[in-house]
Amino acid sequence: MNQETIYRFRTVEQARNAAILWLENRNTVFGPHRKIEIGRLGVMTGKEVGVSASQEPFWRIRLDYDPFKGAHFNVETGKGVAREKAAFAFLGGARLIAALARNQSPR
Repeated sequence: MNQETIYRFRTVEQARNAAILWLENRNTVFGPHRKIEIGRLGVMTGKEVGVSASQEPFWRIRLDYDPFKGAHFNVETGKGVAREKAAFAFLGGARLIAALARNQSPR
């Protein structure tokens, strides 16, 4: 199983920017070949939570919350044994995620 590295930041913007840079440093190209990720749990159910590649190579960035990491962006690239994962956590709990979710209707 691949280890997930957790990075911690003060703001959602700092965490988001670091997550995007992490993906870019792994040759992610944010072009037209992407799909919208829709939340399946909690307050994010039915809301737009991120984007992922619709073609190879695979990558994804997704807003999430869990009690251990708190509010964070999950990012990953690759598949199988080559898969890399990281979480970019920021200050704010379930209430912040609920507030962010209110404005994330699917496109």
